[in-house]
Parts: sequence; C-alpha cells; structure tokens
Amino acid sequence: MKEHVPIVTGNHSPFRLVLRDGHDEWAPSLDQINGRSYDYVKLHRASTFIDIGIAPFSLVVCFDGTLALPAIEKYRDPENALVEFNKFLCETLLGGTYCEAMTPDDICLGMMTFNAYCKMTGASRGARSNFHNAIRHKHVGTLDAILLLKPETILVSELQKAVVIGRARLAEIGSVAVETLLYGATFFARNQWVESLIHLWTSTEQIVEAIWRDRVLSAPAVTGIPTKSRLAFLKDHRTWPVATKIELLYQKGLLPEQTYALLNTARKARNDFAHSGATPSHLEVEAALDGLFQMAALRITDHSDRNALDEIPKLVKGRGRTYAEWDRQGKPLEGVTHWLSIPLIPGDPGWGDAPYEIIEELQLKPIREKGA
Repeated sequence: MKEHVPIVTGNHSPFRLVLRDGHDEWAPSLDQINGRSYDYVKLHRASTFIDIGIAPFSLVVCFDGTLALPAIEKYRDPENALVEFNKFLCETLLGGTYCEAMTPDDICLGMMTFNAYCKMTGASRGARSNFHNAIRHKHVGTLDAILLLKPETILVSELQKAVVIGRARLAEIGSVAVETLLYGATFFARNQWVESLIHLWTSTEQIVEAIWRDRVLSAPAVTGIPTKSRLAFLKDHRTWPVATKIELLYQKGLLPEQTYALLNTARKARNDFAHSGATPSHLEVEAALDGLFQMAALRITDHSDRNALDEIPKLVKGRGRTYAEWDRQGKPLEGVTHWLSIPLIPGDPGWGDAPYEIIEELQLKPIREKGA
C-alpha cells in the first residue's frame, strides 16, 4: 500500500457521472452491463479536485460521483466529514445543480492511489455507498446494473461553475445551517412532508433572524431611550416571536405580500404539526419551500427581487418522487427501451400446474354483502 493514501468517501443521490470534458465518455453496451464487462476501473478514477479551504488538500470528485476527503485527523470523525460533504452538496444545489443530502450510513473509509484512483476499503451500511461499491467491484445486481446504461452526466466545468455560484449565494444568505437547508429540499423530493417542513421552516426562521438583526437591531438610537435596554427589548424572543417579526418586516416594506402569504401558510402548518401532530399537506410544504427560497433571494438582492432563486425550488420539485401506480392514471408507460422478465407467482397467467404451497386459513374468500 505504499502508493496509496487514506481517504474518507461519501455517496449521495442522484447517481451522476462526472466527465472531465466532451471527450470523456461512458457508453457501455447492454451486453457489457449485463455481463459485468464494462470499464469498472474508470468508475474509480478522480475527475476533479475542488478547493474547499483545506489547502494543501482538496475535495475529490470521482467519475462515478463519489466524493472523497483526505483522512486527516478532522475527517476521521465521520460527523465532521458528513458536514463537509453536505456543505459542498448544498453549494452545488444553490448553484443550480440538483443534489440530495448525504446520510451518515453512506460515509466510508477508503484509499486513493498516487494516480488518483479511489476505492472504498471499509464496510458501509448505506444504500448509496453499497451501490457504488457494487458497480466498482462488478458485483452489482441486475436491477441496479441497468442504471449504468445512459446515466445522467455533468461536465467538470459545469460542476465547478455551480459550486462557485452556490458558494457565493450561501455567503450572501449567511446565518443558515447548510445541512438544514439541504435536508429540507431533499425530504421534499422524497415526499417526506413532515421532515421537509421542519427543516425548511427552521432555515426560514434563521433567515428571518438575520434580517431582523440587520434591519431592526441595527436601527439608529432613539433619543431618551437607553440603547442597551432597547436592544434587550428587541432581542426578546417572547416579545418578538417569529410571526410578529415577519409582520413587522412586511410593514417595513422588506417582505412582499406574496412571500408573506407563503410564510404564513408554512408557519401555520408547522405549528399545527408541532402542537397537534397534524400532517402537513403537499401544498403547505410547497409553500414552505417557495417561501424559504424567496426569503433567501430577498436577502441576497437587498430585498429587491424575491424570485432571484426560483430555479432552485423548481429543480427540487422537478426531482419529486411520484407514486407510480397512483400517478399513472391508466396511461401506458412512456420511454421504455428495455424489459426484464419477472418470475411468475401462483395465480399469474402462465403459472400452469406447477405445485406450490397453499395455507387454507390464509386464502381469500368472497365478501358477503349485508342481507345476503
């Protein structure tokens, strides 16, 4: 292992290949994928290094989308590594490239060769890291292997641009926990409404507090009123709960009517859940998503353009999961290019006379209507 250095790896959704340029290709045939004869080595290769302020080290982005950090003392603590990975992913999302939050289960130990090929060497419990490990080792199952056929891709230049834009936006927003914001968007895309609402509203409150600090607490002193006691009054969260602060920001002309309405819907849904356990609706959480990014947009544009970040919630909504059978509405499947046969079970057409286990008390029986 003389030509290896220790690293910490992490994986996230969506699965996306990172191409160095237009000549960097990935085009295995279906037969190569099914036969596990695709170029597994290339999946290990680093595509770029990103400066994240830990010079002389950098964050590694591999061809298969795996992220890696040097296994220095700080990142040997997986919680620190997770924070660093998710900060990068949040910057990427704010820069216009969709990313979901990484989970603790998808952190793994690994090694990188001097020629910049990374491999995972430790055990992992996460579905994402297990998938990447499987495709790299050619142990991937049939259902997962098909993801290697014409996967989503991004150029290094596009990724770098997104990070630069997102990093600048995050700095301008300020006072927001990046993981909370990222998890709010991630849970929305996964249809986890309660989790999404809690995280989105928490991020919104953080931005409201930042605006309150800049636009209210920094107001000029009032003659005849001690500045210290006035500031203590304005900082009192019991006197100035977030709903009151939002109302005052609206009256001061810092909050457009449309954004106020979204925040009111989200706040009420959050309170209903917190106090009575009421599950928020999709529309209520969508209001929280739109409201958060409108508040962030107002902050970075000095309250001149609430729609400056509309591309971000649009990205998140576009990635939203659908309940396939419920949303199909009887329409035929579109865009299907390949089929995989599924084994029959008893009762399926074509099962024939093959024997199978029958448990009498578990068999379904006709339901008798009342009065029959």
